[in-house]
Amino acid sequence: MPRKKSSSLTDAEHRIMEILWSRGSGTVADVVEALSGKDGTAYNTILTLMRILREKGYLGCRKEGRAHVYIPKVQRNDAARSAVRQLLGKFFSDSPGELVLTFLREEEISPAELDELKRRIQKG
Repeated sequence: MPRKKSSSLTDAEHRIMEILWSRGSGTVADVVEALSGKDGTAYNTILTLMRILREKGYLGCRKEGRAHVYIPKVQRNDAARSAVRQLLGKFFSDSPGELVLTFLREEEISPAELDELKRRIQKG
């Protein structure tokens, strides 16, 4: 049975999107160059991942000469919000409060960060 297609980003897809978000656009070769030395992913793998990102709606593409230039169609903040919503639904029964409480129990948070959180909560 084939694996269910996911609309969320895999780790490899996220690395590609981070490059394209920071640059605004890029070719497969641009992404390969940006990743070189970091994870050693081959050109054909990056090409496949960028095609998948296009199918998922994260990337658009235009042709410039012989090259295909990929452009983010989803902003980083929108992708982050979507990932958080998915995390909330999957592990926290759609409760932002449960997510925050879990994080507060498990992580070291400085007094300054706690004060900032309190200020933002009170601000609404």
